[in-house]
Amino acid sequence: MKKWTIARIISYIVLIAYVVISLFPFLWAFLVSLTPMTYVDENGETRGVDIMKWPPQIRLFPPKAFGAPLSFKNYVEIFRVVPLYGRWVLNTVIYASLLTLGNLILDTLGGYAFARLRFPLKNIIFTLFLATMMVPFQVTMIPLYNMLVKYGLINTYRGLFLPKLTNVFGLFLMRQFFLNFPKELEEAARIDGSSIPGIFFKIVIPNAKPAIAALSIYTFMGAWNEFMWPLIVTSRKEMFTLTMGLNFFRATYYTYWQYMMAASLFMTVPMLIIFLSFQKQFIETGKAIAVKG
Repeated sequence: MKKWTIARIISYIVLIAYVVISLFPFLWAFLVSLTPMTYVDENGETRGVDIMKWPPQIRLFPPKAFGAPLSFKNYVEIFRVVPLYGRWVLNTVIYASLLTLGNLILDTLGGYAFARLRFPLKNIIFTLFLATMMVPFQVTMIPLYNMLVKYGLINTYRGLFLPKLTNVFGLFLMRQFFLNFPKELEEAARIDGSSIPGIFFKIVIPNAKPAIAALSIYTFMGAWNEFMWPLIVTSRKEMFTLTMGLNFFRATYYTYWQYMMAASLFMTVPMLIIFLSFQKQFIETGKAIAVKG
């Protein structure tokens, strides 16, 4: 019992240390995002802020860090300092939403077809789909770019989302879920005279909410944080997504870290909230697809 207690204490210490180390960059970024570029000290003199100062001299009442008063002003100023920031947010929302909608429709339909329907060479076709997951994106990005140039889709929303409208991982995820879906429900509906589309939309889809939610979050988060594909497809600043825009803002002459951290957290926090809100769906879907191979 004593040995078990000591082992438990040690494990807690290790876990707490890991959490502190993992969260420290986010804490530093949050403090920097609240810090002004300059401030007026007690003598009425305007001073710059050294965000590399260590320790950061945090004080709660009144809130201060790095010797300067803290406020959320940078989160508003970022839209003035970077006039296109609002457009980048809109581009990212449109790109992630269209990609999520397309993947939901096509991956769900394809996953159900591979799990339940019978057609020639089904297993071979699915194996070929899975084999494409082993092909690095760097191999296909130049042919994809040439196709987009040929059809005039560079710097367009269509060019951003059409080539990524479906995903083999999403197809695999939904197929694995439908393989474990109770056939009895479908057979009962078939006896009642339901067609395959009727069974799919009235019976299967309402009971596949955990998998659909997980696929939606995976796809939306992946699109929201994607950098390489927007880098290939967009060259005009008006078409940048947030990842591209922040990289452009960081690399232009001088990095304003306070604004950079505010913009980065503005981009990160929504995804963190979404992920924490849908943890249950991730766990349920993981259990469902782990039963069958």
